[in-house]
Amino acid sequence: RNIISILDIAQSVGIVPIDLKALNPDFMIGSSVKWLCGGPGAAYLWVNSDRLASCNPKDVGWFSHENPFEFDIHNFRYRDSALKFWGGTPSIAPYAIAAHSINYFTNIGLKNIRKHNQLLIEKTANALDLEFVSPREEAIRGGTMILDFGGNQQKILKQLKEHNISVDLRSHGIRISPHIYNDEEDIDQLLSVIKSTKL
Repeated sequence: RNIISILDIAQSVGIVPIDLKALNPDFMIGSSVKWLCGGPGAAYLWVNSDRLASCNPKDVGWFSHENPFEFDIHNFRYRDSALKFWGGTPSIAPYAIAAHSINYFTNIGLKNIRKHNQLLIEKTANALDLEFVSPREEAIRGGTMILDFGGNQQKILKQLKEHNISVDLRSHGIRISPHIYNDEEDIDQLLSVIKSTKL
């Protein structure tokens, strides 16, 4: 049926194992902002070799050209690799930051990061008798948990902010995203503030 699949892994990469061979999308896109902690401005694109020849970008730059140093836009020939999608020269600062971050997390290892994250999520979940808005089962959840505090969301959020604990308020609950730089003491402090808040 010639359906093109595009897999956006921005919320998963760096915290959830991704098997491109098993998923076999036509395109994979993402950013370095989330779990990679690479800052804004550095995104990535992976193109399945089966799609590479049949997809040509409309917006091109000198990196898209088969021979970029010809500087001949009138005799434009696409590269035969995913670089055809690269375009012109970007700001390199976001890529330098992202490269450092990716190397750092690669050295730690995704399995170690995931295990640590899930341990902190379990510790939090087991200590609070609350409804999980996000998936509770480890096999289907990402690195984030959203907890429903009912009508007390704003009160809990205010108390956490006063104790310099950064979380995020979403429409259905408070989002908590422990990372490798958090430890069990951070979770203990989070739980202490939540439990001591007068509801």
